[in-house]
Amino acid sequence: MKEEINSHFYASSVAQWATTNDTRDLRALLKLMDKDGYGYNLFLVPVKHSEAYEINRYQPQVEGTQWLGYFEVKEK
Repeated sequence: MKEEINSHFYASSVAQWATTNDTRDLRALLKLMDKDGYGYNLFLVPVKHSEAYEINRYQPQVEGTQWLGYFEVKEK
């Protein structure tokens, strides 16, 4: 039986945002964000990815959200 996860990762740059979900794990999320070529912020959001919540200034507005850092894309 698969354990239900009550949090997800949220990444945002000036070009896009994306989250982990049932089909995208953290590794796939980071790969997606790196592909765009822009630096991005990564957050751990303490609710399911399917929950509705507000985004303000590229940041999830959920109590208990943790900012994990800013990631710069490596030059090719």
